[in-house]
Amino acid sequence: MSIIFKANPELEDGEVNVIVEAAAPTPAVAELMRSVEAIGQSASGSVAIETSNRLEIVRKSAIVAIAVQGDDLLVRTTTHSLTTRNRLVRLMAKLSPRDFVQISRQVVINLRHLESLEASYSGNMTARLSGDIRETVSRRYVPALREALEA
Repeated sequence: MSIIFKANPELEDGEVNVIVEAAAPTPAVAELMRSVEAIGQSASGSVAIETSNRLEIVRKSAIVAIAVQGDDLLVRTTTHSLTTRNRLVRLMAKLSPRDFVQISRQVVINLRHLESLEASYSGNMTARLSGDIRETVSRRYVPALREALEA
């Protein structure tokens, strides 16, 4: 692998373009692109969450878990919980895939707040998070969670 810096005076201050070149789109190339994207997404340390009556700025590192509840999302932080009408996939797009992992169709957790995993019935697991929060890890998502923990 070679890394080359090329100045481009046409770019705005703070704007960066990254081009990945390879002979073929391999898994290693895809992982590199995900890593670069994660760095770009995590550059901002906070995310805006729109509640019913205001817009709250929340530190990404303070988010413990995000869960779908009906038509709403419950965002649990280290200090409080917020309810928003946002969609899970849209909020996940603002978060670093290195830190935030989907553990079921309806729940995303911050790996930095994961304290332990316990075996549960029928192949599921229970994730114990900071703040005494517990979430069920669907057996379908266990392999991806294990992979994220090894990275």
